[in-house]
Amino acid sequence: MKKIWISFLILTALANVVSAQNKTITIKYRDSLVPKGFHQIGLDNRFTNANKATVDLFSFKKKSAQALGIPGNYVGLQDTLGSKNYFGLITYNTAKECKLKGFKEVCTTINENYAEYLQVKLAEPLVQGKTYKVSFNISLADYSGFATSGWGVMFSNTQVKEANDNRMSAEPQLSFTEKVTNIKDWTELSAVYAAKGGEQYMVFGVFNKNFATEAIQSKYSVSFASTKAYYYLSDIKYTEVNLDKDKDGIPDNEDKCPTVFGVSAFAGCPDTDGDGIQDSEDKCPTVAGIKEFMGCPDSDGDGIQDSEDACPKVAGKKETKGCPDTDGDGLADDVDRCPNVAGPVSNDGCPEVKLDDKAKQIFKQAMTGIQFETGKDVIKKTSYGILDNVVSVLKSNPTWDTEVDGHTDNVGNATANKDLSQRRANAVMKYLQDKGVPNKLSAKGYGMERPIADNKTAAGRTKNRRVEFKVTFEQ
Repeated sequence: MKKIWISFLILTALANVVSAQNKTITIKYRDSLVPKGFHQIGLDNRFTNANKATVDLFSFKKKSAQALGIPGNYVGLQDTLGSKNYFGLITYNTAKECKLKGFKEVCTTINENYAEYLQVKLAEPLVQGKTYKVSFNISLADYSGFATSGWGVMFSNTQVKEANDNRMSAEPQLSFTEKVTNIKDWTELSAVYAAKGGEQYMVFGVFNKNFATEAIQSKYSVSFASTKAYYYLSDIKYTEVNLDKDKDGIPDNEDKCPTVFGVSAFAGCPDTDGDGIQDSEDKCPTVAGIKEFMGCPDSDGDGIQDSEDACPKVAGKKETKGCPDTDGDGLADDVDRCPNVAGPVSNDGCPEVKLDDKAKQIFKQAMTGIQFETGKDVIKKTSYGILDNVVSVLKSNPTWDTEVDGHTDNVGNATANKDLSQRRANAVMKYLQDKGVPNKLSAKGYGMERPIADNKTAAGRTKNRRVEFKVTFEQ
C-alpha cells in the first residue's frame, strides 16, 4: 500500500537537521512470534500495555481468514510495511455494542473513556541533551466507525502501569493534531524530542485532551470496530539527530546562540561585520572595526575611532581631532591658511611677517582710511591715495600672500553685513589687481563677526567698519 508522510517538528517549525549520520533504530515485534489469540503482545517482553486496556497483535503468519491475520483480519484489510506483524489500538468515548438477536440488531450504549496504549522498552536509555527523531505509522481500520486526532508519544524513565482502561491523564511530550482518516494507506507521524535523560519507555496512543471526533462510514454496521476508532500501528523508529534551528552549520546542542545565525569562532554567536568581534561585545556590530575600539572602525588608522574623528578618511592627530596638521603648528590643515608652513593660531596658521615701520603705518592707515559709499561696495575716491600706498608696499614685497579682509559694525542684518563686507573686500582686491600688484591675492568678508571696538558707541562702530590686510610668505 501507499505510505503517506506527515512530519511535525515539535520543538520548532524552523528546526533543521544538520546530521543524519546516526543509526536509525527500528523497533518491531519479533517475526518469529505468532499470536494464538487476543492479548498476546506480551510474547515479546519489550512490548506491554500502559494501562489495563489491551493492544491487539496481528501476524502475517496467521491466515487471512483468522481474526488476527495479515492482510485480512476482523477489523479490515491492511498489508504490512515489511515486518510480519503490526499492532491494533482502540479508542472511544461513547460506543455501542451491537448484536444480532434472531433477525434483529440490538445495540447497547457504552459510556466509557476507553483507550489502548502500546508501551515499548528501548534498548538503552536516551541521553540528556541529545535530540531524537521519532516516527511511527498508523492506518485506520476498514471497519472503524470513527477517526481521531490526538495521537502522541509519551516518554518515561519507568514503566507506565495505569490501573484502569481509561484514556491516560498524562500529557505526551510529542503531540500530533492531524486527524488520520486513511484506510488503505499507512500514514507516518514523526517529530523530534530533546531528551531529559534516562528515558527508557515510549508510549503510543491517543491522549487525554483528544478523542474520536469524526464519524466514518463503516462497511459493517454491526462490526466490533464500527462504534470505535480502531487503528493499526507499525514501523516504530527513532534516530539521534542534531538540530540547527538557525542553519549556521553548528548543532543547537553546541550553539550558544541557537536561534541566530552565527560563526564557529564564537560557538554559533554572530559576528555580523566579520571583524572578529562577536556582536554582543561589538559597539559597532554592522561596521567592521578593531578590538582597540570594541569593534568600531578607525578608517584612516590614526588611532582615533571614526565616531570621534573630524577627518575619518585622512590620518591626523588627536590635538586636531583626527585631522592632519602638516606643518605641526596645532592648526588643522583644513583651517590653516598656510598648511605647509608653521605659524601661530592668531595668524590663522601662517608665519607672521615682520613689517618695517613704513609698511606698518600704511596698513594701519588703511584700516581706518579706506572708505566706501554708504551701504555700497563703491570705494570713495578719497581712499585712492591710501590704497596706492598699499600697492607700493606689496609691489616691493612680491613674495607675500595677501588676504583682504572686510568687516562691518553690528548695525543691520548679519547676513546682509557679511555679504557687504565680502563685496567691499572684493572691490579692494580688484583695485590692487588693476594697479598691477603681483602678489597672490584673496578676499574674505567677516561682517560683524570680528569687532575690534565696542559697537555700543559711534566711535567703536567706526573702528569696526574697516578693511584689513593679512600678509604671509608665499607658499
